Amino acid sequence: MALVLSGKRELCGNLIAAVMGDAGVERLFFGEFFRCEPFALVKAEGLRPLAETWDLGGFRRLLACRGGYLREEATACGDAFTYSLAGSARGVRVEGSIAPSYWSREQIGEAAKLSGFRAETPDSRTVVAHSEGFYLAVKLSAPARFEVGEAEVRFEAPAPLAIAAAGAKSSSAALSLAEEALRDPLALAGRRAEQLSAALARAPPPPARDRRVRELWRYCWYVLLSNRCSVDHPALRKPFTMPSKYVFRHQWLWDSAFHAIVLSAYDAEMAEEELLNLFHAQKPDGRIPHEIFLSKAMCKAFWGVDDYSPWTTQPPVLAVAVERILERRFDEGFAKLAYEALARYDRWFSERRDADRDGLAAYIDYLESGWDDSVRWDGARERFALDPGRYRAAYPEARMAPVEAVDLNCLLYLQRALLSKLAPRFGGSAEAWKGLAERTAALVKGLMWDERTGFFYDVYEEDHSKVPVKTPAAFLTMFAGIAERDQAERLVEHLYSDFWTTFPLPTVSRDDPKYDPTGYWRGRSWINLAWFTYWGLVKYGFDSAARDLAARVVELMAEGPTCNENYNSATGEPLGAPDFGWSTLILDVIADAARRGWI
Repeated sequence: MALVLSGKRELCGNLIAAVMGDAGVERLFFGEFFRCEPFALVKAEGLRPLAETWDLGGFRRLLACRGGYLREEATACGDAFTYSLAGSARGVRVEGSIAPSYWSREQIGEAAKLSGFRAETPDSRTVVAHSEGFYLAVKLSAPARFEVGEAEVRFEAPAPLAIAAAGAKSSSAALSLAEEALRDPLALAGRRAEQLSAALARAPPPPARDRRVRELWRYCWYVLLSNRCSVDHPALRKPFTMPSKYVFRHQWLWDSAFHAIVLSAYDAEMAEEELLNLFHAQKPDGRIPHEIFLSKAMCKAFWGVDDYSPWTTQPPVLAVAVERILERRFDEGFAKLAYEALARYDRWFSERRDADRDGLAAYIDYLESGWDDSVRWDGARERFALDPGRYRAAYPEARMAPVEAVDLNCLLYLQRALLSKLAPRFGGSAEAWKGLAERTAALVKGLMWDERTGFFYDVYEEDHSKVPVKTPAAFLTMFAGIAERDQAERLVEHLYSDFWTTFPLPTVSRDDPKYDPTGYWRGRSWINLAWFTYWGLVKYGFDSAARDLAARVVELMAEGPTCNENYNSATGEPLGAPDFGWSTLILDVIADAARRGWI
């Protein structure tokens, strides 16, 4: 299956990925063990790109510079990457560096220390670096000048030049992969094209005739399937889908739930597999962790926890994914595993996130909400700052005043409803789970609805006062089927008045004084919120609004096509990480909207 995109400069394999800059490779990643930035840059006078091509085989570009022309080629497949620079220009140099994974240049020394980074240059064309049991080998086609430091290796070599990089669990395996890629880059590109073509050929056919929608459809399947990876790792024993191999290179709870929802239309077994690491990582107290890092050192640096997972969880979307998978194909073994894991997880919410025992769970940390820096949490963080001890008496790890959030409790309602359906099959009490679900729904309607403004709001756990911030979290009451009909009608009014921006559904109402269309969770638009809202509108029969929402989002994403982490809500500009996994939820919207004749 052909896929040719203009303006695309990213390439990824299994654990390896690269982003092409204006001159040469700008960033190379190997899982979370190595992040080379810049990995290799071309130094030549008057350098400017003339033409470039991206397809399933790789990336190619023609560059002009003073004294001639240069031709770049790059590809990535499996855990190997190759880059070559050839042409007629003279005096061209390539400079690069290799270092352990880090978030900023200032943190490179700390990352090196935590990860046990070390590197050596066995000859004038080779670098082998080690971090946390993984090796990255870099082979050059010409001798280079190396500078080996405690936390970084720098190199410089003249053009023409070919560079190959490969990662593995042993230095010999990494070197072998790199040598093979350097010897035959065309074979590597051929394997990449063949593997991706075969994977895309299994995807459902585009349901729409429109050329741009069909291109978006193919591209989104490429994103989801190419972000899938398999690694020999103690905590990540099953293949899973990285949110983005260029930015987010480990496994998150709600990301994987969204990935599994889309994958269920591709391969039910693969969708099940997407969730297994999370079930296996469940802690003895029942918590399913927020994320599973590839790098324990990175987890320790970020969270201060000597583990592959932090102490937090994330929005409990797992039950939504499990139900979608089981609707596609009911697998008894998977259903039993999911039932047992979700039952323990739900009890953890009741025991560890419901200090007032009213049946509504609370977020106690903005990062476990998934809405990291949202305006929703500003007041809770201010309350916490005034008296941390007051909140830590109930929640020792709290970093904000506990908030009983609309979306959290809508998702728990759905989790409890699914558990009530599965309970008779696996020896549980359907009535007990059903009763808990109904109580949750009643409390959402009773405590979170504001009749005057016609909207659902989060509430503070301590006094059930409302958090006066309007966000699309309210639309999950429709997705869950909790909202009454008249409440849903008023929510649709808000959709068009407060949330109908160029790219709909900013993460805070556009009339909020803190609305920022480029703010991460403070006004950008995210596809998962559009997906929840679309299905909520469909559930309540608001077909016109659902059609409008689907058409607007598909139109904007098809312009690239793009599948970014989020979008500028005022302009529609793609923002955040490229090739972002959960944004492929648009495939689910396209499939349903096309079936209804809306696309």
